[in-house]
Amino acid sequence: MALASNLRYYRKKSGLTQIELAEKMEISIATLRRWEAGETSPSGAKISELAEIFGVMPEDIVAVGNVEKNPEPSRSSKNSGMLVYESDGTRIELPPTEKGYELFNRLIDDLIKKKS
Repeated sequence: MALASNLRYYRKKSGLTQIELAEKMEISIATLRRWEAGETSPSGAKISELAEIFGVMPEDIVAVGNVEKNPEPSRSSKNSGMLVYESDGTRIELPPTEKGYELFNRLIDDLIKKKS
């Protein structure tokens, strides 16, 4: 699963061990290991938290494809600060407000369900 390998890649790139990342996120090491093994997936809220820790956009974590071949995160100065969701030719930009994060998390959760 792309999410599992992307998560592992960004964790290693950031220099964090599984234990350090689990502690930082206040989750069990077993939960993180299941995410990295592709056995389970984090919620949209946890994906947003991971993205913040790694300094990337949430869509970089759930992106299909090999992030190691394209390690640059998908940031754009034009969209700085905006939450951007793109899928099947549809692009949605949301403001980084409580409602924006709520909707963005739902969109990410739906994307994860589609990919599983």
